[in-house]
Amino acid sequence: MRILAVAELYPWPAADGYRQRLEHMLAGLARAGEVDLFSLAPPDGAAPGPPADVPVRRVVTAPTVTRAPGDRMRTWLRSDRPRRLVHFDWAEARRELAAWGPEPDVVWYSLLDTWVAVGDLFPHAAAIVDFDNLENIALRLRRREPVAVPPGAGAAGRARATGGWVASRAADLVDERRWDRLQRACAAEVDRVVVCSELDVGRSGCPNAVAVPNGATRPPGVDRDRTSLRGPQPTLGFIGSLDYEPNAAAVSWFVRDVLPLVRRRMPTAVVRIVGRGASRVAWAEGLPGVVLVGEVDEVRPELDRADVSIVPIRVGAGTRLKVVESLAHHIPMVTTTVGCEGIDVVDGTHALVADDAMRFADACLRLLADGAERQRLADNGAALFESAYTWDAIGERVAGLAREVAGPDA
Repeated sequence: MRILAVAELYPWPAADGYRQRLEHMLAGLARAGEVDLFSLAPPDGAAPGPPADVPVRRVVTAPTVTRAPGDRMRTWLRSDRPRRLVHFDWAEARRELAAWGPEPDVVWYSLLDTWVAVGDLFPHAAAIVDFDNLENIALRLRRREPVAVPPGAGAAGRARATGGWVASRAADLVDERRWDRLQRACAAEVDRVVVCSELDVGRSGCPNAVAVPNGATRPPGVDRDRTSLRGPQPTLGFIGSLDYEPNAAAVSWFVRDVLPLVRRRMPTAVVRIVGRGASRVAWAEGLPGVVLVGEVDEVRPELDRADVSIVPIRVGAGTRLKVVESLAHHIPMVTTTVGCEGIDVVDGTHALVADDAMRFADACLRLLADGAERQRLADNGAALFESAYTWDAIGERVAGLAREVAGPDA
């Protein structure tokens, strides 16, 4: 079977949740046939090859052409596409991909963006589109978030923040409707659309939607003893790309509204904030109890040193890879409902779930103070991971999906 995967973002190095998911989707597809990858190149042109355990036969990249801001705005106003889908100009990439041959049996489109850009070029191939997130749901949740004003902002700063919030949310309402129409139109044209959870299968409104969850890999040598704190300071850990708005908003809420409540009763507690794009929350650096680590070459040491993982996400769709990674690394966790939605986490069994600042702070304090409770949640979470969220099992599901849409003659 010949399988072509098309991606907007180059997957290596797999330094964030999207790229990790794409890498493992490619590995799963390779169980069903020969896989080629066509992707826009990284902006810096550096495109390292796939790791040895991802058997992609051929990797082809096309130059990334980004539209100027004014052109993006004009294109958005004149079209029926959401803002994100007018960011890149795919014309040159389309010319290269149009010469692809022979036509594959199956095309895996990573994100709806790629199907919109080039899906018409392979009319005879079976098509699977990985939506990953339901963007209309993410925007609907984002519109409920109040305006965020950084601490210390004056009247002018508050006015700018409020004006930007109003303009952004008005555009969100337009795009929410556009994403919904586009997702349904895509589903009507392709063989399968993929989302991250059974919850999103139901919310998608697409009769051919199937769930392929996010997963993780348990590294060797994980310390499973959670009865003692890892160091002299009780440590909460947040890991996520801070240039992704839901993560930046989550950190802002936690630092502004939750952490002071935690430190009022446990003054030595700290939160370590790890991830690229730390400039988005640079205002938090130096605040009491905040360690803004930023991007790191290896995330495992940060996972190992956290006493409690926090997932204070309040907007977004899909599922959070950071939740599954915490389960895999045997870390007790406090999360919001949105943070763990779509994952079979049960409040009080696998994690503590809280949605307002006081309850979130209370849950953090409860785990930081109670080693037996940390151990119980970590053990239950690790068992849940093994039963449902290993990449190996998910890869077999992806391979089966490719075989199914290709048919017996591929």
